[in-house]
This record gives sequence, structure tokens and C-alpha cells, in this order.
Amino acid sequence: MKNTRHPAVIDLLGGTSQSATDRTPKSPKPSKAPKTPKPPKQKRENPAQNIRLRYAAAAIVVLAILGWFVLRLFGGEEPAPTALVDDSSSIEPTPTLAATPPPLDNEPTPAAEATDLCRTDPGDQKSGSGVIAAFEHAYYVTRSGDAVRALATPDSPLPQGPAIQTAGIDTVPPGTTHCVRITPVNTTDTTGVYTVVLAEMRPGQPPVQWPQTITTKQIDGRWFIDVISK
Repeated sequence: MKNTRHPAVIDLLGGTSQSATDRTPKSPKPSKAPKTPKPPKQKRENPAQNIRLRYAAAAIVVLAILGWFVLRLFGGEEPAPTALVDDSSSIEPTPTLAATPPPLDNEPTPAAEATDLCRTDPGDQKSGSGVIAAFEHAYYVTRSGDAVRALATPDSPLPQGPAIQTAGIDTVPPGTTHCVRITPVNTTDTTGVYTVVLAEMRPGQPPVQWPQTITTKQIDGRWFIDVISK
């Protein structure tokens, strides 16, 4: 009996159809080759960042140089300067002058020109202070009453020479020394008032000081003692 079934029906019923057997199995598709990984992208260089790095490096170098210079300057390790001339034996020493040159013969001594020193010099009649020094010198050194009275004005209240000799000079033991300090108070061209401190040193006794006020007067170009008061 002739099979009239359709091949598709036979195939569903478990048979094998001619068309099915005649079919060639399809070959499997080849697998794709794995993709090669792309290399990592390189970062682009930033010009501004490079410039900043260069400035930073330069600043570090400058700071290092400055630090080295400060250490050299304040570290006390500077080398000693080299002498330009080493031949010191040929240099002659500079002569030194005396601290105080001796006075010339025509120059006054300090005691004669200064009025605030304690004077023992003979004095003179060229000034008020000079005649005071001469007066005391005549009393203690010359020990002459007449010489003392000659240094006073004619109308001075001082005693005459003989009275000065007996009542004053002769009572002072020989060898007594003196020193008179003269300080001007009020002076003009013809008169002068001075405070005087007279120190009297008798042998074997402590010094005694006599404060006085002495007024001097100029007569005919010479100075004289006028009044002596305490």
C-alpha cells in the first residue's frame, strides 16, 4: 500500500523522513578570537605643571645656597685674612709722644694761672687772685710783716707791718706750710671779691683750715689786698 503521509507527519510520529536524512548537519560557527587588550593611554604632559616643577626645583637650590652662606657667615669658620706684607721685621715702630709736654720757660705754670687750685706759689700783683697768693706766701714763707703790709692798700684796715710780725707771723712755728684755694665771686676791672680757704699745716699737728672772704682792688695797674673778712 502506498504511503501517502506527508514527510512532516512521519517525522512527528518518530519516523525518519527522506528530507530529514538527506539534510547535512550544519557545521558549528567558529568562535571569535579574543580581542587584544588596548595599551593604557599615556597621560598628556601639562606644560604649566612642568613649569611649576622647574621653579620649585630652582627655589630649593637657591634656599640651599642661602643656608650654606648663612652658616658660613655666622658659624665663625671664616678663614683668617692673609697678610699682604709678611716682612714685619722691616717696619720700624712709631715713636710715641709724651702724654703731657713740659711747659716752656715763658709759659705760666698751672698754679700761677688757675684760680681754683690750692696754691703755694709766690703769686704776683697782676690779678686779684695773684695778690692773694702773694699775700699768703709773704706771711708763711717770707715771714715778713712789712712784705705782707706792702701788698695791702694804704687805707686797708689791716695792721701795720710790725704788728703783723709780732702778733701774727712770730706766733707761727717755723716749718709751717700753707695752701690757699681761691675762688672768684665778683670781679671787675678794678675790684675783685674772692672766697678763700686757707689751709695751715704746722709741724706735728693736723691741718687747720681758715675760710675767708678777701676783697682786692687795682691801683695804678697793680692789685692789692683791701679787706679780709670771715
